[in-house]
Amino acid sequence: MRIPPLYKTRTWQMFFVGAVIGGVISWLIFLYMYGVFQEEQTQLILQQKQKILELEQDKHLLIEDKNKLNENAKQELTIQDIQVEIVNHDQFDSLTVHMLTAAVRDDLRPILTQSIQSVADNKSLLKKVIENKTYERDERRYRFKVDTIYFDTVLEISLRMVNANETLPPNEMRTKP
Repeated sequence: MRIPPLYKTRTWQMFFVGAVIGGVISWLIFLYMYGVFQEEQTQLILQQKQKILELEQDKHLLIEDKNKLNENAKQELTIQDIQVEIVNHDQFDSLTVHMLTAAVRDDLRPILTQSIQSVADNKSLLKKVIENKTYERDERRYRFKVDTIYFDTVLEISLRMVNANETLPPNEMRTKP
């Protein structure tokens, strides 16, 4: 059995030539499209690399700024907590002592997050605020005398609790429920 000699006929020759030329043209179109696509991708990658470098430089600058701010913040410390201790707590009821300690701490809460230096400069005002306030608990009035004040990130105040006189003038009788 023999294969017919179709390659000699003109129509088949035109068909094969058309297929080869079509293949070559489609290959050239593919190469052109692939090249354009790859060029766009290469440009995009270069732009992204440049953006990454800029962002990394910005990140390093921000980290340096943050470190400088942290160092400045360490130099100017703030009050983070208040501890109130009553020296003569054994002379009074423990619940009363606890409630009055909490009341004093609540009165001093506005000085939280203020700089230690500014609070230390106003030490006499702080002392007067504590000593001039009268606290009421179970129909009894109490006052405090400041023994010691330590200024650090934790403000430590030692107080001496005293029964307030029943004959105080009305303007000094301020109560804290």
